[in-house]
Amino acid sequence: MYSKLHVFGDAEEISSANHYDLLFISLDWSRPKDLRTPLSTASIEAYFSKNQAGNVNAEFKSFNLNSPDFDVCDVRQSIKERRPNFLALGAYIWNEQYVPDVVRWTKEHYPNTVIIFGGPQVTYGNHHLAAEYPGVDYFIRGEGEVPFTKLMNVLSSDNVPSQELLNRYAIFTPETLKPGECNGIFTGELDKLPSPYLSQILPVQQNQPFVRWETLRRCPYKCSFCQFRLEGHKVSEINHERLWQELEYFKEAEVQEINVLDPIFNLNPKHYLEVCKKIEALGMQSRFYFQCRLELLCRPAGEEFLKFCQDHDVWLEFGVQTFREEESDAVERRNKYPKIYKAIETLHRFNVPFDLHLIFGLPFQSLGDFFWSYDKAKEACPSGLYIFPLNILKGTNLYQKSMEWEYEYNTENNNVFLRSKWMLKHEVECLKKAAEDINSHSKQVRDSDGLLQLPDLREKLDYLMRD
Repeated sequence: MYSKLHVFGDAEEISSANHYDLLFISLDWSRPKDLRTPLSTASIEAYFSKNQAGNVNAEFKSFNLNSPDFDVCDVRQSIKERRPNFLALGAYIWNEQYVPDVVRWTKEHYPNTVIIFGGPQVTYGNHHLAAEYPGVDYFIRGEGEVPFTKLMNVLSSDNVPSQELLNRYAIFTPETLKPGECNGIFTGELDKLPSPYLSQILPVQQNQPFVRWETLRRCPYKCSFCQFRLEGHKVSEINHERLWQELEYFKEAEVQEINVLDPIFNLNPKHYLEVCKKIEALGMQSRFYFQCRLELLCRPAGEEFLKFCQDHDVWLEFGVQTFREEESDAVERRNKYPKIYKAIETLHRFNVPFDLHLIFGLPFQSLGDFFWSYDKAKEACPSGLYIFPLNILKGTNLYQKSMEWEYEYNTENNNVFLRSKWMLKHEVECLKKAAEDINSHSKQVRDSDGLLQLPDLREKLDYLMRD
C-alpha cells in the first residue's frame, strides 16, 4: 500500500532523478478494521513532511504481514524498483523473521544504500544490535519522529552527523554500540508532533468504521514483561488543541469506533477528564475503547469518569493479567487486589461494559494457578475476557530472566511462550486452543452487544488434552 508521495526540493531536479532518495518501509501486523498505514508510521511521516530540509524525495510504504498475499519478495521488488539512497525500516517482534533478510539483500544488491533502523527491537536492544542486524548503518533508539528527521536532514545534505547530534537523539552506528555505552533512549515532547490525521497522512473517510488514536505516550508502571517500561522517562500528553481538532475531525466524519492506544488512559484526571468533556461537548456518537488501570478507578475522579462512560458509548479494557499476588509481584506489576475488586464492583454499579485481559505463562504460574486466575476473572462477570500467551520481549527484565526460569519461546512467532519450569508444553498448547475460542467468543459478544458465557476452563482443557 502506498501512502501519499511527498516530493521536496526543486521539481525539475527531482523529476530527472532515476530513483527515490528515501524509501521508508513498514512491515506491519494489521487487523481487518485497521487503516492501511499504522499510526506510528504515519506520525513519523507527518513530522518528516513538515520538518525535513527540503531536498528529499520520499515514499512511505506499508506491507501487511498477516495478509494471505504477503510475500517478502514484494518488499525486495519495491527496493529494486526505487534503488533508494536511504532505506528506513522499523523492527518489531512481528517482523523479526523478515527484516534481517531485507537488510542483507539490500546491502548485497545496493551496497551504497544507507539503512536506518528503528522500532522496539532497536529501542530495547543493546550493543548486540550490530551483530543481530549486520548491514544497518544507523540505529535509532526511542520515539522516531524527531531523530529520524534530524538524521535525514544531515545525511541528505551530504554531511556526516556530529557525535553531539547522535548523542542527543539516541542514534547509534555499529561502531558506537559498545557495552555500557548505548543506553540512551529518545523521548520527545509530544506537543511538537503534527497530527497524522489533520496532515492528511491518514485521511478519514465519511462513516469510517474504525481509527486508532493516541492522547499520551509512555507508562509510569514497571511491568517486567512490557516494553512500555522506560526508566526515567515521564508520561507525556499530546496538547489539547491538537486533540480537540482531531476529535472535531472524527466527529465531522462520523467515525464509528475510536480505539485509544494510550497505555493507561485514566492516568491523569486533569488530562483524561478534559478529553471526556470535549467528547461530550461535541455530542460525539462514536464508540470509544479506552485502555485503563482498574485501581485508578478508586481515586476521587474515578466515579466522574465512569459517569461519563455510563452516558456514552464507551468500552473499557483492563489488563489485570493475573489475580495471584505472587505472579503479579514476580513481574513487578504489583496489582492492588482490594482496589481491583472494588473497581469491578463500581463498574457493575455504573453498568459500564469492560474487558479483562489475562496472560498465561507468567513466572511461578502452574496450570492450576492459571485456572484460579481464570475463575476470579469469570466471577468478575466482564463483558469480554481475552487470554494471551506471554511474549518474552527483547530488553525487558523478564527477557533477562528467561533462562533462569527455563522459558522456551518461539523466536519465529513473536517470541510466544511455549513452556516454563512451571507449565508443561502440552498444557500450553491446550491453553492456547482454549484461549482462541474464548477470545473469539468475546469478540463476537462485543460486536453484537450480546452476553458473555464463559466455559469451565478445567473441563475444556480436559477435553482438549484427551483429544
